[in-house]
Amino acid sequence: MPKYCRDQARDELWLMMGGGATAGFIGGVPAIGALTFHTSLAGVQAAVVTRIAQVYDLNSIPAGGAGAIAAAITAMGGGQLLFRIGGTIAGFFPGIGQVVQPAIGAVAVKALGEVAIAYFENMYPNKIYSQD
Repeated sequence: MPKYCRDQARDELWLMMGGGATAGFIGGVPAIGALTFHTSLAGVQAAVVTRIAQVYDLNSIPAGGAGAIAAAITAMGGGQLLFRIGGTIAGFFPGIGQVVQPAIGAVAVKALGEVAIAYFENMYPNKIYSQD
């Protein structure tokens, strides 16, 4: 039975949410936490969009892939800003930041991944996943 790219991407997205949670754990270190959280979360999110592009059998380096990353981030717009502000504020409170930032990181990765899936699904509707 064939598997759609969107289903494969969502299966993998659950695993990639761990990267967002890890960014939150790293960001839970007082003082340097906010900067570390933003930097590592941005890297994880770029990797998520790149992997979703690969599921759709696209190379994310050409303009189309770079455009996909930009489109996903733009589509999230205010949501991403709220995630980052929330993570920053939580990072100022020892203990609370260590609990809240991993959750914010995981949710931010999930949200951006869903937007990227929707973006690619609009370009390539019902595309069958190929493991080649």
